[in-house]
Amino acid sequence: MATYPTNTKKRLSPTVYYLLTGIALSWPGLVATGRLLPLWRTGETDFALSLATIHDLVLAFMLSVAFGVLYQIVPIAFRAPAMPRHVFRWHLPVHVAAVTTMIVGFLTQRFAIVGVGGSALFVNMVVYFGWLLQSYFRAKNRTPVHRQLGLPFLALWSVVLIGIYQALFPGKVTDSVLMTHVMVGGFAFWGGLVLILSYKLLPMFAISHGYRASLARTTWLYFAGMLMLFANVWGLDHVSLVVQALARIVGGILMLLGLLSFGVDMTRVMFARKRLRIVRPVMNAVVSIGGFIVGQIGILLAWEMRDASWLFASIYAYVFGGLIPLMFSFMQKIVPFLWFEYRFSKRPERKTAPLIDDMVPRRTAQTGYWVYMAGVAMGVASMLGFSHAWFDWLSAGCLAAGSLILFFALQRVLRIGGHRPDDDLE
Repeated sequence: MATYPTNTKKRLSPTVYYLLTGIALSWPGLVATGRLLPLWRTGETDFALSLATIHDLVLAFMLSVAFGVLYQIVPIAFRAPAMPRHVFRWHLPVHVAAVTTMIVGFLTQRFAIVGVGGSALFVNMVVYFGWLLQSYFRAKNRTPVHRQLGLPFLALWSVVLIGIYQALFPGKVTDSVLMTHVMVGGFAFWGGLVLILSYKLLPMFAISHGYRASLARTTWLYFAGMLMLFANVWGLDHVSLVVQALARIVGGILMLLGLLSFGVDMTRVMFARKRLRIVRPVMNAVVSIGGFIVGQIGILLAWEMRDASWLFASIYAYVFGGLIPLMFSFMQKIVPFLWFEYRFSKRPERKTAPLIDDMVPRRTAQTGYWVYMAGVAMGVASMLGFSHAWFDWLSAGCLAAGSLILFFALQRVLRIGGHRPDDDLE
């Protein structure tokens, strides 16, 4: 009997576990927005439930997804050695336990517990990055994306350390420290990470070649503007009002130019795609990138104009209408690819396997995405003044329901082809 090559991946990529765990952990935070929307409208963000919800979505969900994507993207995109599987076995449970500890601390308003959880999160993260950087520095394909990723890496370590400082020494937290924590996390890490990785993920998923784009230009403008805004925040008591205003205006303009450069480059990527039909996950990603850009522009303009009336609506649009749905969109490409690699690649059954783009049930996934985005639209309307208790809870219900539907759509991918056969095919 003929033998077939069986050097497929014998275990499913840890990235899948990170992504699905992250989605599941997002549900409490998404549901809690029903209670929080009327409070966020007034700018109240530092109370127990709000802090717990923000850190659930940012750390339990989004950071879990980021760790999972980095686990896979560094070896594949940059031709680097794969990370050892044992890293995921201890890192993911410790990460979830650390974040859970922090959330309990926020809910009980015991910031010493938050500090303990944050310290565990930081140590766990440092060890994770010890393995990740071994792969990162041994990469053979050192693209502009590879060279720029160090910026959000540094921002992540910084924002966690600043958070630990705030939890352990609450009496020493000034407005400058708080603003730095928010800006480093919101702009330098999440904004920078999504912006930089999009230069790799969107062209790969859209199958684009031959486009003109400059990641270096975009990141220079974006991060230079951010540094000017940091100078504005930290110079409040040391420089004249004219210098403060100048730093704020120049910083805002540079960041806006960086976002404009990003938008132009992503448009060029889409026009350079090799097939006319745009698959649904890529179209969803384009819509989400629009929310990512518009939300940040709204934040910057509100800050420049000192107008808080739509600042929090812009923050909501940036996070819930940009960052989160963009992750949902990319998951619909990543999970099927990893399942195909595990279950079908280089096996005789691959000839009968569905196409990667056909693995995620389209109707289910699109229903989940648009139910979620309907929740975002209602949430933005609520933040802008359309206030009613049932409307806020309907928004939260749509967010959670959309996430849940997408979870089951991705989980269904993992049943295609049944259990992986034994490798002994003689």
